[in-house]
Amino acid sequence: DPDNRASLWVAYPLHSCYMGNVSRNDDWQYDPYWVEDIYEPDVSGTYRANASTASTHDRGHHLPSEDRTMTSADNLTTFYATNVTPQLAGLNRGKWKNLEVEVREWAIPDTLYVVTGAHFAEGGAYATIRDNGGKGKDCPIPTHYYKVILRTKSGSSGKWVANCTANELQCAGFWFENISGATQQTMSVAEIEKKTGLTFFPNVPNAPKTTYNSSDWQ
Repeated sequence: DPDNRASLWVAYPLHSCYMGNVSRNDDWQYDPYWVEDIYEPDVSGTYRANASTASTHDRGHHLPSEDRTMTSADNLTTFYATNVTPQLAGLNRGKWKNLEVEVREWAIPDTLYVVTGAHFAEGGAYATIRDNGGKGKDCPIPTHYYKVILRTKSGSSGKWVANCTANELQCAGFWFENISGATQQTMSVAEIEKKTGLTFFPNVPNAPKTTYNSSDWQ
């Protein structure tokens, strides 16, 4: 989203083949494959209201660093500006981080498919924060964050999800306000599609996006 200097979503597979033991890169930078840096946040410094204030918002990852630890090259991509938005520090380091840990546990052995995104609620003049340690561009702050996920029910089918029946698959969505004290709302993928106007998992015709079972994701 060039107006808000934010990627609205990042879609990625998650499997043990992506997770190893390389160290966190922390080389925050513009995405080298995106030529118009003016539309990206400068994530070389933290988000701050200005250069003299403390940081209230983290450089929040869509695709978590810990989901790409098999190679240093893979881990580096998670620090590109196209994967980063201003996420409230308390959310990023609290319930959001807890969800990220759970998602990794759900990814073995069949591949888990994830879309993580930032949402800007309609009709608002969004609060802003500056990139590059408070010295750079004004960046609108997302009002919400979400994850939608898809996997096989058995977790060890060895099948492509596109070849599965609806009874062999399960989906869920997780929704947070980007505020202090935000609670995790678990809902169907279809509900998050309605909120965002996006269509998830379009290549999986049998994805059961209208249903979810909370007990499957605990």
